[in-house]
Amino acid sequence: MRYLRVGSVEELLVSLREDRAVILSGGTDLLVKIRSGLVSPETLVDISDLESLRGILDIDGPLEIGAATPEQDLLSSQIVRDRLPLLASALEVLGSVQIRNRGTIGGNLANASPAADSAVPLLLYDADAVLRSEEGERTLPVESLLVGPGKTALRPGEFIRALRMPDPGGSFIPFFHKIGKRRALTIAIASVGALLRVEGGRVTEARLAAGSVAPVPLRLRQVEEHLRGASLTKETIDEARRIAIESVSPIDDVRASAEYRRAVVGELVARALRSSLS
Repeated sequence: MRYLRVGSVEELLVSLREDRAVILSGGTDLLVKIRSGLVSPETLVDISDLESLRGILDIDGPLEIGAATPEQDLLSSQIVRDRLPLLASALEVLGSVQIRNRGTIGGNLANASPAADSAVPLLLYDADAVLRSEEGERTLPVESLLVGPGKTALRPGEFIRALRMPDPGGSFIPFFHKIGKRRALTIAIASVGALLRVEGGRVTEARLAAGSVAPVPLRLRQVEEHLRGASLTKETIDEARRIAIESVSPIDDVRASAEYRRAVVGELVARALRSSLS
């Protein structure tokens, strides 16, 4: 295996011409896969020196987060806590402090795990991935970037430069919860995130998403449609639970059964709605 440490985006683009070249940033997912034999890159391209891929840029409304920004940096950012509180909630339960100090927001997304904690809030904040290649830049909604377990819509020679999202405003009620087999360092058996606007017990806007219950993290758009303009009665919440259960397609694996995952998603959706009334 060849190791390259690049000092500029231009060097990175040249390095990605190599066959089976893989970007190494935090390495919290990649190195585990290499040790397990799940991936076998011929070239590791280390981008840890590229400061241009880190940080938060407030560009007169939209926020742009460099893909190589460590998760702990985002969790420590007052901008993130004030304007993207749902993302902060998800990052608080992502791995450990040590993992968050190494892992990056772009790496968590590019790993394309159905259980990726950061993907749920990024979906709900309508985030776009800013993709860079030698041909230039293009943007792709995060919802379109993730196409399957471990698979993205990235083209050969292309990488995630940044994540860009509109300012959602401060009136959303955020909710994020994941269920795992232990309290810390857990991979989600199922997770649900929500951004809700509720006025006088009536839903004026609802965004919901779930992780680890389909090939990719997904928006629960049928639930959103059901809730739009609805009063949060017991009947409305029970129906939202039912629709959520029917909207996901989990699998049985060593961590949980598909039936249990469906039940968890339904209960978490109901919990999110009940908590918005308190």
